Amino acid sequence: MSICKPATGLVVLVALLGGAGRLGAAQGGNADLEEKTPLVVSGFAVGLGSYDRNLAQSTALGSKLALSIFRPWSDQLYFFGQLTTHLEEADSGPPTTAIEIDNLIINWTPARLSTLTLSFGRFDAPIGFERDDEPLNLIPTTSFTFENARPVKFTGLMARYTLNPKVSVLGLVANGWDQVADNNSGKTAGVKVQLFPTSRLAVAAGALYGPEEDSTNGSQRTLLTGDATWQPMPRLILQAEAHHGSQTGVKWTGVVAQGFLRVGRSTGLTVRGEVLDDPNGARTGTAQKLSSLTVSPWYFYREAQEGVFSNVEFTTFRLPAFSIRPALRIDHSDQPVFAKKAGSLVRSNLTALVELVYLF
Repeated sequence: MSICKPATGLVVLVALLGGAGRLGAAQGGNADLEEKTPLVVSGFAVGLGSYDRNLAQSTALGSKLALSIFRPWSDQLYFFGQLTTHLEEADSGPPTTAIEIDNLIINWTPARLSTLTLSFGRFDAPIGFERDDEPLNLIPTTSFTFENARPVKFTGLMARYTLNPKVSVLGLVANGWDQVADNNSGKTAGVKVQLFPTSRLAVAAGALYGPEEDSTNGSQRTLLTGDATWQPMPRLILQAEAHHGSQTGVKWTGVVAQGFLRVGRSTGLTVRGEVLDDPNGARTGTAQKLSSLTVSPWYFYREAQEGVFSNVEFTTFRLPAFSIRPALRIDHSDQPVFAKKAGSLVRSNLTALVELVYLF
């Protein structure tokens, strides 16, 4: 949900949270309750510098500031919310600053059925390993697959049931792909099975189905999806995800894989490769096959605090409180789609960038 107001909205929220804390402390009858269920405030900031070879253009940005709040009401019920301020590129003119409700989740675990959790609100699509929050990724750019082949966010209801320590099942009913308010009268439904063959391996497969076009419930879209995270040793993480989508008369396939090696105590190296096949131009606007290769050596310092931004999912790798992540990305298409400074289009591009991420 883009509010498109100045970033001072986050400052106002911090002030409100601080005022709420002081009010709770002033009311002696609620002091014990506040101590048992504290309000936890955390977040992250991102700075970015990049150079685009085709455009012969460099830029530096304070690109994102996120503020998260977590409040457990009991052992069975908690609230998590996140506001994100980021720069939005406009079709013309300078970038604008927008505030987005990135996550807003009420999570409930029934007291007599601890193997079931219900989540309502706005949440990350529970597929793949890439996320839209930079600290949760091991590389500073998102793939073509993440941007085009699959949904990133859902708003609706999600249920997860743990059959046993090695198997869990997830189902959801939500608005359409990345829709804050639904764009038609139908709903998107999904199911996912997550397997844990060993403590170091997580494998999942699932499907999404529903109407995604504006103002119509026709032309249903299907997405078959799978992902895996494997940590064969503490210093090495291997991840992959694949998606095959189809809609009336069109189809697309995206596959992305990456590996992260912790070289030293404060250094690491990530390599990611991908292929996105869009033969009908349904997802990118051009019938093409895209590929990219990204290499990112990075330096990090200290470990993050406990919370949502504490570790890479399904691994023991603790996210750093501060990291510098340079990267070199090579993109290629079998069609001329990358713009040059002179206005012509070519089949490849190279981008160099440095990302700074700070967790607080």
